[in-house]
Amino acid sequence: MDIRQQGVIRFEPGIIEKEGIYFHTASAFAQQHLFYGLWGARYLCSAPYSVRRKHLNAFLMFYIHSGEMQFTYRDQTFTASADDIVLIDCNFPHNYYTKREAQFSWFHFHGNASQAYCDLLWKNNGALFSKQYGLEKDFQKILQMLPLDANADDRMSVVIHHILSSLNTQGHAAHNVSPQIQAAKNWMDEHFHENIQIEEVAAQVSLSRFYFSRRFREETGLSPHEYLLNLRLSYAKLQLSESDDSIEEIAYDCAFCSASNLIRAFKKSTGLTPYQFRKTVFITTH
Repeated sequence: MDIRQQGVIRFEPGIIEKEGIYFHTASAFAQQHLFYGLWGARYLCSAPYSVRRKHLNAFLMFYIHSGEMQFTYRDQTFTASADDIVLIDCNFPHNYYTKREAQFSWFHFHGNASQAYCDLLWKNNGALFSKQYGLEKDFQKILQMLPLDANADDRMSVVIHHILSSLNTQGHAAHNVSPQIQAAKNWMDEHFHENIQIEEVAAQVSLSRFYFSRRFREETGLSPHEYLLNLRLSYAKLQLSESDDSIEEIAYDCAFCSASNLIRAFKKSTGLTPYQFRKTVFITTH
């Protein structure tokens, strides 16, 4: 069955006015390499407007212009109000509806890193992004481009990417790290040159290793070991770029204990050996 037949709800009750539905057929290139819109509209609705789906292989974004909408998604129930954005992975069951009059724009999309972005944003923020005043115009642009042919694919991809990246950037800014975890990060930032253990870091903030590791991952998205390794690799890159120190000297300077340990970790992270990295940077910058 065509995805439009699966996704479009016919004769929806509760719609007072609507602009659309506008459909878009993306090129094969866009479907493989870009973000692309599928269909969308702008609605003015009131009760009993309600949509309930079990599954649709697409992603869905709303911009609430006025009023409120209620959502049930991934075991959460929440209300979105004026200037809020909601992002839904339609592969999960979801329900959205209005109790009173509300006006909103929406569009389904797919392609490129849609799944990865949706997963990342859900992990960092959930589905509701409050007071996104600057992104209303992007939704207007999407609705204007949906009826156009494949010549609009590149521009549409840029706009969708702008919305997703803006939500991700604002999600990072809104994500607060607790004082204990921030203190642990600060201590590792200062002592990563030393051969420190995770138990030692946890002790600095008076937490057990298990509880500290779990809290650290929840709040930063990385394990303490991954954070410490990234610090050491970043320092190694700096030394490879700005000094003539040997690989052995750099390895011991950032607590890798041996050149072979540094080479192994460096290549796993970058795909290059330290020597290849240094040669590449030297050629690029000199």
